[in-house]
Formats: sequence, C-alpha cells, structure tokens
Amino acid sequence: MAENVKVESDQLQVIMDSLNNMHSGELQITVQDGKIVKIIRIENW
Repeated sequence: MAENVKVESDQLQVIMDSLNNMHSGELQITVQDGKIVKIIRIENW
C-alpha cells in the first residue's frame, strides 16, 4: 500500500489556486518518495 503524501501548505495553496482559477484543463501533480516535487497546470482554450 502507498504511503501518505506529505503536502506543504504552500504546495496546497498552489493546487487550490490553480483549481479555483481554471475553467478547463489539467493539473498534473508529480510525487516522488512521498513528496510533491512538481505541479503543472495545463489550460485548454
């Protein structure tokens, strides 16, 4: 079973802001060793 992912408060804020301001698109979150290492926002027009 997978370990819980550790999320820093600033990372959580980036995720929340990206989702709240997105009309259509993708939010890619890369996890390595149980930590978020990359957040990519891709918007569709």
